[in-house]
Amino acid sequence: MASRQRGSSGHHAPRILGRLTLVFGVSAVILLAGSGAAQAHPLGNFTINLYDGLIVRADGVDVDYVVDMAEIPAFEEKQTIDANGDGTLDPTETATYVTNTCSRLAGGVTLSVANDPVPVRPAGAGTVAFPPGAGGLSTMRLECPMHGRVVVREGQPVAYRDGNFAGRIGWHEITVVGDRLAVLDSDAPSTSVSARLTAYPANLLQSPLDQRTASFQVGGATGVAAAPVTDATATISRNFGDRLTGAFAGLVTTGGSTPLLWMLALATAFAIGGIHALGPGHGKTLMAAYLVGSDARPRQVVLVGAAVSVMHTASVVVLGLAVLVAGQAFTPEVAYRWTTIASGAVVAGLGLYLFTTRLRHARKTREHDLAHARAHDHDHGHTHERPTGRFGLATLAVSGGILPSPSALIALLAAVAIGRVVFGLALVLAFGLGLASVLVAVGFGSIKARSTMDRRLSRRVTTWAPVISAVGICLLGTVLVARTL
Repeated sequence: MASRQRGSSGHHAPRILGRLTLVFGVSAVILLAGSGAAQAHPLGNFTINLYDGLIVRADGVDVDYVVDMAEIPAFEEKQTIDANGDGTLDPTETATYVTNTCSRLAGGVTLSVANDPVPVRPAGAGTVAFPPGAGGLSTMRLECPMHGRVVVREGQPVAYRDGNFAGRIGWHEITVVGDRLAVLDSDAPSTSVSARLTAYPANLLQSPLDQRTASFQVGGATGVAAAPVTDATATISRNFGDRLTGAFAGLVTTGGSTPLLWMLALATAFAIGGIHALGPGHGKTLMAAYLVGSDARPRQVVLVGAAVSVMHTASVVVLGLAVLVAGQAFTPEVAYRWTTIASGAVVAGLGLYLFTTRLRHARKTREHDLAHARAHDHDHGHTHERPTGRFGLATLAVSGGILPSPSALIALLAAVAIGRVVFGLALVLAFGLGLASVLVAVGFGSIKARSTMDRRLSRRVTTWAPVISAVGICLLGTVLVARTL
């Protein structure tokens, strides 16, 4: 009877798993299909993007200064604008912010004409707008007209530098044109490839412009006037990762109003977490490389997956609290960068540790086999267990969960902004569970592959494969650190 029940359970398990997969897949498709209205910022949720449009006139240099902030810095900035802390931005607060910020930004640029410094000051009223972003959060666009008053003459060299938001990642673009004056030997283009930060070229999103200085020489008079400043809008290409971010963050505002929608939203968050884990990243590779050379059991793999989920949720909460409490004093992208470096260092350290222990184990195994070969010339048919190592399993959990997903952070901040903190935390946890489930599946596959390898490959290969995988882990961590620095 017991064996029949076990057989029945084993027969129904794939069917149940298939149904769950179908539910999660349908949920993700529904949310991805409906996520087009408010998309994540194409350059990433941490970025602060700058455009300096220089117009050289006979009476000085105009600067068309534009700041485009993605969701997370815009969230921090809005906390600064809301001086009375009532959760709304009234016209007085907004006007005060624009005046003060444009003045501060004007002081952050330097202009020299004929090697003499020229003060740059606000020229006219600036404007601020809050276009919709992901998850109900907004981005922010600030425009500050500036002017450096000086008599400009033919042949004078001009140098310009933007020192604002030093150390912040993002798009930095400068253009230079003349208004009835020629511009010679300029190292900056005359037209904006991003249409003043309104249409970022899709082919440059992975390697955004980073021009913070410009130099040129004033030419002779011309009859060509500078074109008026206008916004040229264009459709911004979104990659699949952008759609995932928008779909996941959008759950905060579109799901959870009824118990059924709660379950649907959590299932979708789980599915999106799994899809996220299937993308490029070191977690899956690390899990596979580690388990190939260890005798970890399925139960331990499940524990590692659970730890990854908890670690990821905790890292998102900690980063979210830092954004909420510290505001502008905290730069999330810097914290994310150093966390990535720390994760890579941990992985490289694990690889080095595994290399020494597995090399020692491989040598002992080889010596044991040689001793048996001298004693008798037939295969004795037994194997030697590889070391499991709690340190290695703990390192897998830390490195797999320590990096918070920007999508999850956006969702949490959006939940805080609309007062749905518990729901936001539940979504982040479900996302982490989906991410961890893929790592567990990779772990189970690695254990199966390890068993097959032990049966079918030669003794020499199975002895030294764990050492090779340890070298791979060390290289993986080293590359992660080098790419981030």
